[in-house]
Amino acid sequence: YLRRGAEGRGAGSTIYGALLDRLREKKVHSVMGGIALPNDASVRLHEKLGFKKVAHFDRQGFKMNRWVDVGYWQLLL
Repeated sequence: YLRRGAEGRGAGSTIYGALLDRLREKKVHSVMGGIALPNDASVRLHEKLGFKKVAHFDRQGFKMNRWVDVGYWQLLL
């Protein structure tokens, strides 16, 4: 998560990019990202980095006192 107001400045891409670089160095094959939906900003970030949506579960997660859908995005390294 990013602090409110820090969104849209490239911090998520920078942090995630550094993580993915390390995972590639370690020869990790696949990375999964779980996103509580709706979350357009997180979906955009993951897809910008090359992640593809591979699953969607209705009312699977409980967040902020309510049930939410959860989607999973995968990146093959």
